[in-house]
This record gives sequence, structure tokens and C-alpha cells, in this order.
Amino acid sequence: MVSAYSSFSNGGTRVEPVSILEVKDQNGKTLFERKPTTGKRVLSEEVAFLVNSVLSDNNARLVTFGPNSLINIAGHTLAVKTGTTNDQRDNWTVGWTNGTVVVGVWVGNNDNTAMQKVASGVSGAAPIWRRIFLEALRNHTDPSFLPPSGVEQATVDTVSGYPAHDGFAERQDLFIRGTLPTGEDPIHAKLKVCRSSGKLATQAQIANGDYDEKEYFIFKASDLLAEDARTFWQKGIDEWSSGNSDERYHPPAELCEGSENLVVRVNTPHDHDTLSSNDVTMDIDVFSDSSIEWVKILVNDVVKDTLTTPPYSTTMYLDDGQYTLKFRARNAAGQEGESGEVHIGVIVPWEEATPTPSPTPQPTPTP
Repeated sequence: MVSAYSSFSNGGTRVEPVSILEVKDQNGKTLFERKPTTGKRVLSEEVAFLVNSVLSDNNARLVTFGPNSLINIAGHTLAVKTGTTNDQRDNWTVGWTNGTVVVGVWVGNNDNTAMQKVASGVSGAAPIWRRIFLEALRNHTDPSFLPPSGVEQATVDTVSGYPAHDGFAERQDLFIRGTLPTGEDPIHAKLKVCRSSGKLATQAQIANGDYDEKEYFIFKASDLLAEDARTFWQKGIDEWSSGNSDERYHPPAELCEGSENLVVRVNTPHDHDTLSSNDVTMDIDVFSDSSIEWVKILVNDVVKDTLTTPPYSTTMYLDDGQYTLKFRARNAAGQEGESGEVHIGVIVPWEEATPTPSPTPQPTPTP
């Protein structure tokens, strides 16, 4: 195990351990000398550095070990990992510097029976490990773990590790270049909720701006797990979350019942547009929590076309003139919605010319 951990100390290169470095005869003649070897690369420099960075960060282990544990040697840079096997049969502490020293200590019973008074690596192996390591530091340096060129720093959300957003608490973290999570944060989010019940706002309410935004934590078992394992982990996550009184741990899962469940929005043309072409492009968005069955295009109150699949966009030829457009949609739940009227002019101005008043005849004076 110590040999395996030495790969982190060596920046991702594993060197086979040796016990004999040199052999000399009684006259001081060198009979054997171990030559330095480059070893075998088993981890990238970037991965090794990130592990070293985490395991050398005393702040990262404060909750479990406290600020002044036996594995923290003030004034020195070293990474440490503790571990305990089932039933307290084995207890480890392994620590290392950047390329100069690796020390591992095992505590346990020779007959593999469970230990009675050792709770963790800190209380079992760590006291012995610390005494050995302090002695090793008398003759060895402990240079800092420096990031390789393939590691970059980014400002991330404190909870999720995604890029910082929405003014939530943030921190600096290190990433292998190209591995910073992208896209919308699925863990720490502002959810759009309806104002009345706090349930998830419908698409129609969101389109109308009729919602509030609230902060929530959304913890889901990984999709990479098999279904049984994912169900098992999700059960544990849900039980843990349910015991937390903080409202943020209880995101809504149901949609609220909005008063308007289907919204039709016209992107083009705009009301009062004067168009310079007879080919009129019409683009519509429909917001609904049910699938859309159709979108009808009405020109001067006459249905001219019906769209059944998104995107709801088409180009229609219209003669020169003034037109009133409306767009009507229906979803699978039988609900219908209609846009407001869109008044356009094709080649001609959209508005009707204001008639010029006829002059009022003046009475002729009687002689």
C-alpha cells in the first residue's frame, strides 16, 4: 500500500521499492549500487497533483479531524490518508511529501481479530506515523505541491462545484483543464415556483412571468449506477434530506395548477410591422406542460395553415395589403390558447391612411 501511495508523491510515477541501495566489501569497494530509475507512469501529473492538493489541505479535513490533529504537522507540506477496515481489523496512516518521503504505518492484530480500543487511523496508526515522520523531516525537505500546466483554477459554487452562479456562495477550486462542469447546475438551483402554493411553476406561468424563484438543493443518485443501486442510494439520500429542517433540502416535485396552462407567443412578425417582401415568415412559441397537437395560423380571421410539429415556423405568401394575424394552439389536454392580434402591412404601410376631410361648403351670401 505504501508503494502505491508513493505514486502520488512522485507526481504519478510508481517506482518499485527496494531494501538494498548499496553493498561494499570490507575494503570499501562497491560491489553493488542501486541505480535511480524513472519508474512507470501510472497516473497523470494532473491527477496526482489534485489528490495531493486535497490530502494536504488541513482545512478540507477540519470537520472530521479538527485543526490540530496528529496528521497535521505545522509548517510542513505533506499529504496524508487514513483508513480503517471493517470491524476495526486494520488501521492505516500513510503520508508523504513532494518526492522526498513516504511513511506508512499499519496497526492491527496479527491474528486478524478485531481491535477493541482503536476507532480510526487518527487514534490508532497516526501517533506512530507522526513520530516517524517528524524524524524523517530532520533530513528531508518538503517542497510544495506545484500545479502542472494542465491544471487551472476556477470560481465555483460552494455546494455543487459547478461554475459560480446566481450570487450563491462561491469558492476557488482546481480542475484538470477541460473538466470544469458545464451547463446548468443540477444540484444547487433556483427553481421557478408559483406564488400561491410554492409548487413548480407551469410553462405557461413561466412564459407569463407569473412565478417566484427560490434556492434549493437537488440531490440525485448518479445515472451511471445500475437501477437497483441507484434506487438504493436515492432512498438513503431522501431519508437524509427528510431529516433536515432547512427548506432548501426539500425542492418541490409537483406542478402547481395555473389559471392559464397554455401560452402562445409570436416571435415574428411583430405587431405594426411593415414588411418589404410578400414572403412573410411566421415564427411562434407555444408554452404548455402537455404536448401540442396543433398551431393554426389565421389571416384576417381565416385559417390559412396548420402546424403540427415544432418548430412552429413557416413562410407564407401574402399579396400587397394590410393584414391581421392570429395564432391559435391546442394541447393534448384539450386546452386552447390564442395570441393577441398582430397587425402588419405587406409592401404597404400597416396602418390605414387617415381620410382627408372634405371641405365644408360655405353658404353664398344673398344679395
